[in-house]
Amino acid sequence: MPLTDLIRYFNVADTTGESTLYLDGPRAAAWHHGYRLSSLFQPIVDLRQERVVGHQAHLLVRREDGRAISAAEVYAACETPASVIHLDRLCRTLHALNFLAQQQVAGGYLQMAVHPRHLLAVQNQHGLVYEAILKRCGLAPEDIVLQINTTACGERTRLTNALTSYRQRGYRLALSGPLPAETLLALAPDIVQRDSVEARHSLPSAQPAGILLELTGIDSGRQYEQACAAGVDLGQGSLFGSPEPDCRPTHGKRRLAYNHASPFGAPHENRQ
Repeated sequence: MPLTDLIRYFNVADTTGESTLYLDGPRAAAWHHGYRLSSLFQPIVDLRQERVVGHQAHLLVRREDGRAISAAEVYAACETPASVIHLDRLCRTLHALNFLAQQQVAGGYLQMAVHPRHLLAVQNQHGLVYEAILKRCGLAPEDIVLQINTTACGERTRLTNALTSYRQRGYRLALSGPLPAETLLALAPDIVQRDSVEARHSLPSAQPAGILLELTGIDSGRQYEQACAAGVDLGQGSLFGSPEPDCRPTHGKRRLAYNHASPFGAPHENRQ
């Protein structure tokens, strides 16, 4: 479905009257309570194979006067659980639309954050509504890595139930936060995210099979070498590219993938 049709569909489906998606050049953007929301994408690199395998979505927020502000300020303005759920789904819908708009040259997976307040506000069936949104966009939970900071996610049982629901629907999970290493790994994420090589050493040298380590903030060749030496699997940072409206190409326009491997062990099938 063309991007314009998808924007029209989601605007009609949104009965809250709080937000409006609109076409901004070749991309989607949104108005939400006087804020202009748009997407930025930062490449995620498989350090072993030196290839882009996914993109981290970032939210760019501007006031009506054009001044950029932090995404945290927009979330802080949400006064009710329902408003947090609405905003968080709006942001992830926006990212999905802008990722979809680049499928001609951008493959791999889309990694994006779930706000801790959203996770706590949803009582059950986590990921169900967003799965329907993804399907409307021609995507699936298997295309998505949900990034969750465990710092503010409440009691362990609540977090475990949410993760179980996401996993049952096919989403991949990337966890970060100060939980003890054993506790974090017991939650069985697909990815453990750390922000420094030193933090990597808080994890066991032998991780459970299938769990990948992702390091953010790789901004220099020296940091890259340290990450490789420490056994880091995936990396983000300005060395590979800063957040931009356009994804880093992962295949040619003739659908010939030159970054074809998935970090999860299966080849990525390019959609026609």
